[in-house]
Amino acid sequence: MHMSASQASAATAIAFQLIAALDRYKAEVEQLAALRVDPEAYHRLRLSLDEMRRYAFELPSLSLAWVELLIRHFELVHALWKQQQQGDLGQEAFAALHQNHRDCLETLRVRCLRTLLQQDGTGARA
Repeated sequence: MHMSASQASAATAIAFQLIAALDRYKAEVEQLAALRVDPEAYHRLRLSLDEMRRYAFELPSLSLAWVELLIRHFELVHALWKQQQQGDLGQEAFAALHQNHRDCLETLRVRCLRTLLQQDGTGARA
């Protein structure tokens, strides 16, 4: 499907914004994973997720990667909450969840970059 020049320009701007939001979100996740107990960090993470959701909604070609990141996000946050409530989840189990989340985050970031690179002189393919 081809986009008009203005649609392609909007998609480019949204993809750039999503990449920046993903980078901020990644830093917040890493901080939360290191601290484990920080209600303010959880709040910032939720706000970042809301921001990324708005951008991802505008780029349908990223839907699958976005849903995968949401699933991994909730798995990781649930593991952090469980660890806080019940004690140690197990370093290996947490590390595996954390790495799965990182991998999904990177996949979404790469797909955003591909969206930017797919543009041609008359528009973009999404």
